[in-house]
Amino acid sequence: MNTFLRVLYTISTLFFFACGKVPTTEPNQPFIPFIGDFENGTISGFHYLVVDTTKNTQIVTYPARKGKYALKNTLKPEDYIYNGYRTELVIYNCAKYKSDVFYGFSFWVDTNYQDTSYNLICQWQDLPYYIQGEVWEPSPKLQGSPPPIALIYVNETLELKMNDSPSTNTKTFLVGKPLTTEKGKWYDLVAHIYWNEDNTAYQEVWINGKPITPFNGVDHKYYHRNLFNRAGNYFKFGQYRGKEKSEHTNSIYFDEVKIGSTYNEVAP
Repeated sequence: MNTFLRVLYTISTLFFFACGKVPTTEPNQPFIPFIGDFENGTISGFHYLVVDTTKNTQIVTYPARKGKYALKNTLKPEDYIYNGYRTELVIYNCAKYKSDVFYGFSFWVDTNYQDTSYNLICQWQDLPYYIQGEVWEPSPKLQGSPPPIALIYVNETLELKMNDSPSTNTKTFLVGKPLTTEKGKWYDLVAHIYWNEDNTAYQEVWINGKPITPFNGVDHKYYHRNLFNRAGNYFKFGQYRGKEKSEHTNSIYFDEVKIGSTYNEVAP
């Protein structure tokens, strides 16, 4: 490798680390608590996977779960970006190998929401594994499979789903039972997740303070692998339809997006 290429490689590596997109593979790494309550009237602090922030993501005063402001997240039929129909906000470095993390947010499905097909309103997606040569070019590249964990809104129900493979879409399965919901009503989600690449990993999820993960005889922790590799996952919320184009323009409101170390720290 000549001097120019060596310098370019070094700069590129430092650039990725500076952006926070190259994760550590060491266990039990700390994470930075996050509060995204939109009370500053902006979506600053998030990374964006949206076509147009002025149309897909708008700060509104009604409905607001808490405080003065909330986020109106709108997905139009033509909103195709990064190999999928989506409008998502992203938080990196919050689902690291062998870390124990609480996530919370509130959502309200607009009363005019029309589609009955699946729509991921949040997901914990896998990261490239740099040690094995996987790369980020230069944005999240679809791995060809559903995320390890996702919350799916479909025909006025919520489904918590997991996926067992980073290379196929035939290994997804439902955790617990679908939860019937209503449009025009706030729902508060809290997820407690211990991240690992074996079945010591677990996830327990509450909606409006009630667990939706099944009772295991002791508690509501659902033990199952949730990492495909030690690079970890990252968190996204909003709307994601994959390759399935929406038929209508639909909006979902979000508020009180938080990441922390305890239930009370992230619950609205």
